[in-house]
Amino acid sequence: MGETYLTKAGHLKLLAEHKALLQQKRELTEEVSKAAAMGDLRENAEYHAARERLQHVAKRLTELDGKLGNVRIIDDIATKDGEARVGTEVTLEDEQTKERFTYMLVGPDEADPQQGKLSMASPLGKSLLGKKNGEKFTLTLPKVVVPYRIVNMKRP
Repeated sequence: MGETYLTKAGHLKLLAEHKALLQQKRELTEEVSKAAAMGDLRENAEYHAARERLQHVAKRLTELDGKLGNVRIIDDIATKDGEARVGTEVTLEDEQTKERFTYMLVGPDEADPQQGKLSMASPLGKSLLGKKNGEKFTLTLPKVVVPYRIVNMKRP
């Protein structure tokens, strides 16, 4: 698994989720044990439901362990001035509509375009990486081509 790029806030959020899932895993393990003690497991709905929930929690914990083991905090990453990199806030202008958008480039785990966080793994995020202030580029999607211009770039 590659590096997991997160802001400090995103890192704290994943740590909190991990802690909550560990607690949930302990509770579900106890629930599975109690349900197993009820007898015939073939017809024990509580047992099967608890085991299924436990498997989902265990899977997510494994994912989080992998991500948290390879975290790179983007707030501290040094980048070249005026170049779009993870952790950079970029203001774009759609050259057709003249509409402007501002996004912070983040790792996929923190992406939330409605909150102004754009994944560097998204088509637009990939197109932005390495671009410079004032640079023009086109984003080619399956049904549309959008011309953009980078209006401003800064580190928050």
